[in-house]
Amino acid sequence: MRETDVFSETWTFFCQHCSHIWQDEYEARHLDDGHGGDAVSWRHRGLRSMPPWAHATCASCDSVTIKVLPALPQQR
Repeated sequence: MRETDVFSETWTFFCQHCSHIWQDEYEARHLDDGHGGDAVSWRHRGLRSMPPWAHATCASCDSVTIKVLPALPQQR
């Protein structure tokens, strides 16, 4: 696989339990599998991570009832 595009994305999170809103930045690395397919590798604060919508937890109340609003990518 070879890296084709890297995007820095700011995602918005909304806790449906306590109404806390926050944003966090992720890096999406789109990889070409050599067979016409595309895979995405995620990084958060420089470390490999799950996608922003997976396992989101509110920092204010620890709820997992989070609405994740998609980001607009900014290509590097």
